[in-house]
Amino acid sequence: MEKSFSRSSKISQELQKTISIIIQYFLRDPRFKTIITISEVVVSTDLSYAQVFFSCLEIDNKLSIKKLLTSLNKASGYIRKLLCKKLTLRIIPKIVFYHDDSFIKGNRISLLLNQLTQKKILSDKE
Repeated sequence: MEKSFSRSSKISQELQKTISIIIQYFLRDPRFKTIITISEVVVSTDLSYAQVFFSCLEIDNKLSIKKLLTSLNKASGYIRKLLCKKLTLRIIPKIVFYHDDSFIKGNRISLLLNQLTQKKILSDKE
């Protein structure tokens, strides 16, 4: 019988949930007051590194996103310390944050498609 999920995918899902809770409730830095969504966590095969992809809907400014990314990477040691307390893993992976802008790009594409369909409907009526 095949396993449907590997251990690393289960750990990445658990890390995704726990990191989002930590950012939402335990980080008291005013820079983290914006809504931060953890979209994906990719764990290395030896479980020593984790790439954490986040997005924030309220910030469109690239400079603000860069500052937030720097702040998250600086807080990664503290987040890792809290992960040690919350998870029962022998090795807690080192965390590196990356900005995920796929939601913003998808929203922009959706708006463009809606505009094109509106123009097509208007041109068909003429």
